[in-house]
Amino acid sequence: MKLFNQSVLALSALGIATVAMAADPLANTTWQTYDDGQPKAVVQITESGGVLTGKIISTTRAEGKKFVGRTVMSGLKATGGGKYSGGQITDPENGKTYRLTADLKGNDLKLKGHLGPFSRSQVWKKK
Repeated sequence: MKLFNQSVLALSALGIATVAMAADPLANTTWQTYDDGQPKAVVQITESGGVLTGKIISTTRAEGKKFVGRTVMSGLKATGGGKYSGGQITDPENGKTYRLTADLKGNDLKLKGHLGPFSRSQVWKKK
């Protein structure tokens, strides 16, 4: 009976740890993007197998409607402490893809696209 109780406790602890690891703070969240300080699009971030993907779900500009449904962020993985790396971000207007790192602080997600030694940052606000 003692072995059974220890086994049940061990499996319960493993189950709780697995659920805690799966609860990424970016999973299933929605973010407002900006261009020159003006709202541009809304991106929904989803998680599958520890990998984050972001798709445009709406836009504030009529010319941006053609980008709704397009994946703009992929392959992003948590590295700990609100930091993410290993992803790619695509500019929907020109189709260019860049290496991506991100940093989550409260309701701000700072994304940095990298091309060689150069980088460009954006801050998205949680909706």
